[in-house]
Amino acid sequence: MKHISDYVPKFQKKILDVITANNLIEPGEGVVAGVSGGPDSVCLIHVLNALRPILGMKLHAVHVNHMLRGEEADADEEFTARLCAELEIPLHILRTDVAAVAAEMGISTEEAGREIRYREFRMLAGATGATKIAVAHNRNDQAETVMMNIIRGTGTRGLCGMEYIRGDIIRPLLSVSREEIEQYCSEASLAPRTDSTNLTGEYTRNKVRLGLLPYINENFGANIINSLCRLAENTAADQRFLEKCAAEAYEQVLRESGDGQVSMDIGMLRRLDPAILMRVLRQAVEQAAGSAKGVGGIHYQALSDLVIKGVTGMQAELPRGIRASVSYGILKLSAGGFEVESQRAAGFSRQVVVPGTTEVPEIGAYLTASVHEPLSIDKYKSLGYNPYVQYFDYGLLKKGIHIRNRRAGDIFRPFGSGGTKKLKEFFIDNKIPRDARDRIPLICLGNETVWV
Repeated sequence: MKHISDYVPKFQKKILDVITANNLIEPGEGVVAGVSGGPDSVCLIHVLNALRPILGMKLHAVHVNHMLRGEEADADEEFTARLCAELEIPLHILRTDVAAVAAEMGISTEEAGREIRYREFRMLAGATGATKIAVAHNRNDQAETVMMNIIRGTGTRGLCGMEYIRGDIIRPLLSVSREEIEQYCSEASLAPRTDSTNLTGEYTRNKVRLGLLPYINENFGANIINSLCRLAENTAADQRFLEKCAAEAYEQVLRESGDGQVSMDIGMLRRLDPAILMRVLRQAVEQAAGSAKGVGGIHYQALSDLVIKGVTGMQAELPRGIRASVSYGILKLSAGGFEVESQRAAGFSRQVVVPGTTEVPEIGAYLTASVHEPLSIDKYKSLGYNPYVQYFDYGLLKKGIHIRNRRAGDIFRPFGSGGTKKLKEFFIDNKIPRDARDRIPLICLGNETVWV
């Protein structure tokens, strides 16, 4: 019988306190845990298994064999399978040639591996009804992440590092160090595997872990792990406050949203503090495109420039198929904007059915025409003004009445005007956004536009 020291239950109690304090797992919730076979993930699955009766959770494990290290990777898979069998935890195994996927996608093997792992985690979560995905990031990982973000020139969001919970991802081990995890594995007689690639300087994270951080510790007399984690905690508190302010500001500047589009008041955006403005713009990108991934500082600066200059017709292209444009005091973000624009520009022209209903599917509209007895002037005035209703002399309709969108050179005679006006000038004077002009229906008698 294995002897387990007091360290093991104390460690488990520490993780339980983290889970409870941060609401990582609700009673009865399903959890999928990623298990590579290394110390961190082995510790994670062992602790979660011990806490299963207390939390009442349903636990599943996933192991992804990246097929990068030959027999070593196969041995990791076999070890994970034995461990999960001993713990009586259902295990799902995926074997994927990550190098081939990385080459096909044009990304690093690190990125490809991460994409594949999280995709598999979510697939299993969906299949089992789990609502949380547990990963084994620890305090050292947090420090390394913050340092890597600093090297990249991050903003405050990057200084926050990783969170205990973000969406469906939870990190129960984020407050414990790698040394504590290794001691837990030793005390619990777990004997996890060691990934040889973690001991080389091939990857950026390994260079930070094995070279930069130890160098700072040795030459500057500071515990850089604690310093970076403290920086992340302090910045996260500030970030939460700023995000709250930005959310309130976003609601104030928002004019329209939906169908991959967001419209905001430029005048109100200009009055925002730059720190809040950038966060508001990020929220707008997330709402328009569903995610801000791939949209960086240079892109938010381009959006900020549009806000500051605010000249109608200015545009900017962003990643994720987002187009930003300025139109009469409104900043508009459109996901897949160029495709939408080409659809809007499609011409249409239809003979109006009199009496009857004429559908115009290009703009999702219809026109109803009916014939009435002649109206006296007094009766006409008594009906009141309705911008969606117009009356015509039925005798004039013999020329043929059409509903269509604009064409180059269109002119018309505005109501109450003694002369004609170019339709383009009318749109400009009335501040009709350029990308909306092709969707405005015109009623024409022959070649003459009689109603806009």
